[in-house]
Amino acid sequence: MFTRSVTRAVLGKGSVGARKNQSLRLTGFRAYATVKNAPLAEKLSINGDRLWDDIHHTAQWSAPSPGGVTRLCADENDKKVRDWFRDQLLALGADYKVNATGSQFGVFEGEDNSIPPIAMGSHLDTVATGGRFDGPLGVIGALEVMRSLKEQGIKTRAPIVLINWTNEEGARFFPLLGSSVVYAGRSTVQQAHAAASNDASGLTMGGELKKIGYVGDGPNTFEEFPISAHFEIHCEQSTDLEKAGKPVGWVEGWQGMTWYDVIFHGEDGHANTYPMYGRRDALTGAAKLICELEKLAYEKNGASTVTGIHSRPWGACNIQSKTKITFCLMHKEAEGLEEMGKAIMERVKSIASLHGLEAETDRTVHLLPGNFWPEAIDCVRRACGDKGIASRTGTGHDSTMTTLLCPTAMVFARAKDGISHSPKEWTSKEDCAESALVLGKAVLNFDDYMKQKAPGLKM
Repeated sequence: MFTRSVTRAVLGKGSVGARKNQSLRLTGFRAYATVKNAPLAEKLSINGDRLWDDIHHTAQWSAPSPGGVTRLCADENDKKVRDWFRDQLLALGADYKVNATGSQFGVFEGEDNSIPPIAMGSHLDTVATGGRFDGPLGVIGALEVMRSLKEQGIKTRAPIVLINWTNEEGARFFPLLGSSVVYAGRSTVQQAHAAASNDASGLTMGGELKKIGYVGDGPNTFEEFPISAHFEIHCEQSTDLEKAGKPVGWVEGWQGMTWYDVIFHGEDGHANTYPMYGRRDALTGAAKLICELEKLAYEKNGASTVTGIHSRPWGACNIQSKTKITFCLMHKEAEGLEEMGKAIMERVKSIASLHGLEAETDRTVHLLPGNFWPEAIDCVRRACGDKGIASRTGTGHDSTMTTLLCPTAMVFARAKDGISHSPKEWTSKEDCAESALVLGKAVLNFDDYMKQKAPGLKM
């Protein structure tokens, strides 16, 4: 299964948003049903108890985090949960591989293995103050779907692949979406391996993956291993479902997001004895930029967050001569996001000039707002039925990379109070089970869609 290779146009580098290669949309493959689920989807049921037990069982692999999960990419706990996931896939009879960026793939045969598999994927890594559901629900929910399909004798025409994507969060190594961005052709294995630790320790993602034994020889890109579609469960991280009294939702698209690194270079000096006038304090410049970011978000009806601050030299009596801040800008409209980016770069220049600093800037991630594929969304919408509503995600996911290449859609599960990236993050047992059921039905709907609309098509 892992030796398949196809010739396709690869998306060029640049801002992530527009799908430039419309041939990947499979021209003529557009009509889709809008009312009923596929016959096999109607038969599917999910073992909610088993799913719930696995979510809490895997939460044990965490650094100290009362009530939550701290499992950073390529740490010792990430190795343990990866090993567990590997064992589950092999027990189910998967063709199992790990690629060079550490992502795990488990392929299950279909009736026609010449068709690229339908993927279900998310991530098992978390942020430093994470919960039990953001990421793991998507992987463990996909595992539960596969177990249920096998137990119930439901066989798809296309193969199915389960994926645990590496470093989706970017919490330990930046940039985020560390493996799916390589799969989408927007970065390289070498760049992913060189991703530096956010704690300024000098560790790299490639080095730490090698340390835990997760640099493999599996497929790294869509060209090497194409998929027919990608579906992902995620807790909502907002309150739309909760307010509507709905356990699940179909995700129609995402807001725009850009991440920047800005480094101010000043001059060393004694913190106590240097006169205030004439100091070149890099941290002062960064502090003023942080204040400008908050102002900008309100001015442009967008949002901004500073996610990292590193300043040097350490010590009690040192003027800070080098300060780096990492921040993101968010906006629901592409024009608004671009305006925010231009405005903040002008303010960087102004602050640097005022304080006699040099400034380095790097736009590390640029994700324009966009929509998932309508045929994939429809498969999720039908699977939700009257238990769901339409929604949009406010952040990036591995699905925002796969959607550049193939039909992609997401399932939202209701999140209590919309809390995420916190030990307080919570999705009920019933809502977890419902989201996994929707995921499984959506996959079966898409499998039927391919069969009905283009039975001879080799995607």
